[in-house]
Amino acid sequence: MFHENHNEIIDKFEQVSHKITTETTRSVIFEHLPPMDLWNKTESYVTQLRELAENCKEIMLILKPEKAHVIEHNFKAVTHPLNTFKETLFQKTTDPLANSRLAFEQLSKAIAEGSSFLLLAKEVQKNPSPAIKEILMLKGIAGKIEPASIIESPEAKDSLSVLRKEILKYCYASVKPSIMEKKELDTEKSKEKHVSISKFHR
Repeated sequence: MFHENHNEIIDKFEQVSHKITTETTRSVIFEHLPPMDLWNKTESYVTQLRELAENCKEIMLILKPEKAHVIEHNFKAVTHPLNTFKETLFQKTTDPLANSRLAFEQLSKAIAEGSSFLLLAKEVQKNPSPAIKEILMLKGIAGKIEPASIIESPEAKDSLSVLRKEILKYCYASVKPSIMEKKELDTEKSKEKHVSISKFHR
């Protein structure tokens, strides 16, 4: 059930992204609309996409907690330009069409980043963390058997005790990859910033 819900969210995200691409970002007309007209035509799509990204992120964090930093990074790469898109359209300006063009660029950026977000979501869906996969499987089995058998069976108690230890061990171990990924991303950002500053001084 959990995986099916995630599949459904992924499919909807892909559908909404495709609609935005075909109906707005590929149309020159939209780029030249006044800010409020552009917002009225895209509001439902943008709102849906952000909500789907949020739901997808939450499920990914459950399925692959050791990838938390990468998941958050990809999530923000989609939602930040979506937020900027709206903020730009609602800014007071003497050149509203310029704001429409700037906002339109942010919407295009969000859709482009959405492709990477989708790839990550599909990868996490296909390869969840082993311990989480086991937990979900046991949860499914537990729903089909009598509660008494879980409590009274010594074998079941032993299994649950082992499972608890494995979960704790896994949660501790999963922190390390997440920290390493964060350091790698921070290093990449630092390098990009350094290159950007170097170009500026030239």
